[in-house]
Amino acid sequence: MPFLSIEDVEQYLAAIPKFQSDHTKATDFNLSKFEVFCKELGNPQNRFSSIHVAGTNGKGSTCRILAGVYRQAGYSVGCYTSPHMIQYNERFVINGRPIPDKALLLFFRQYHALIEVHKLTYFEISTAIAFWWFSKREVDLGIIETGLGGRLDATNIIRPLVSVITSISLDHTDILGDSLREIAQEKGGIIKSGRPVVLGNLPEEAESTVRRIAEGKESAVITIEPLRPVMMKAGDITLRVGGRNIRLKTTLQAPVQARNVAVAWQVIKAVNSHFRVSEEEFRSGIQHTAAGRGRFEKLLEKKRWYFDGAHNIEAVQGVKQSVSTVGEVDKAILVLSLMRDKISSEVMNEFSEFKNIYYYSLNTERAAPFKEIRRWWPQVMAFPTQPDQQKQLFKEFDSELVIFAGSFYFYTTVRDWIKTLV
Repeated sequence: MPFLSIEDVEQYLAAIPKFQSDHTKATDFNLSKFEVFCKELGNPQNRFSSIHVAGTNGKGSTCRILAGVYRQAGYSVGCYTSPHMIQYNERFVINGRPIPDKALLLFFRQYHALIEVHKLTYFEISTAIAFWWFSKREVDLGIIETGLGGRLDATNIIRPLVSVITSISLDHTDILGDSLREIAQEKGGIIKSGRPVVLGNLPEEAESTVRRIAEGKESAVITIEPLRPVMMKAGDITLRVGGRNIRLKTTLQAPVQARNVAVAWQVIKAVNSHFRVSEEEFRSGIQHTAAGRGRFEKLLEKKRWYFDGAHNIEAVQGVKQSVSTVGEVDKAILVLSLMRDKISSEVMNEFSEFKNIYYYSLNTERAAPFKEIRRWWPQVMAFPTQPDQQKQLFKEFDSELVIFAGSFYFYTTVRDWIKTLV
């Protein structure tokens, strides 16, 4: 493929298997071919300092918070997150700017043959791009988010200044294991010998597993417990630091973001000898950091319509907390779209509190069909597929509190509806 346009890149990537598409167990993954590939690129991941962030929920938001704070402190910062919500370029951001199309074209023109030789997966290719681009632009610091798990994730060939585990709950159980201990074992695999690890609020079983891993690697464990993070209201987060309260102004709205801010504080404190950040720079960074697309995002300024990609128990509970800041869950409408592997009795029970539930099945093999959802909720309504019927339903939603949720892959569909039908 000649890679003459960004459409050629998109077409090529669309044909590449995703890292989790065959539901391979984590124990079957192997980093050796990716390590060889990066070595042939000159090991770009070793040319900048890094922070490695894992977690079932909150890792993407924590990455954006960290990137925002370090940028306010005057550093050049690369931020690698996934999935993207609209454009592939969103995964690779330096100082707030996504990678340009011409840089992506350059990468594929230079390394396409090598990618084919090593048969890299979609996520491995993406991770290599992040390492290459951050190295090429000579960033001071790379904030690197894991894709799945941690121990055998492609990102785990870096040696970060600090590792971070924002949360652990049941998700991707077909790959990571079906217990908190097994999932913690995988996520704890990002801890490096002699380097600290910062933990968010972890269940006892998960935290004890992570602490055992850290102890074996002589890594200090730092928690957010001393900070007692609280979001008093939208725009106001309080941390307890050194016997005093620090009140932070923010545009973040979801209550769970208070925990992510606390994690970021502890991360910055842990590496302050390498990258100094003042309290004032931290304040400024938090104030200027947006939650990111698909994280309890208000879709239209004059309507109470929100999108959140929540699809596991902890995330759905977080969404309901967020809804309670703008209305009442049992008076809100839910428009849901789920992947088959996200359906469980616990998740379905959490979602069941909404007043009315509509379901839309995306046009993908992984998507759960409507008939499968109806087994759980006989009262669930099918979201219409015809544009005229959709337009009428949006008119009926006009003054309602409406939550679109269940999958980040649902985001572009919802955005397209709003652009063309509202």
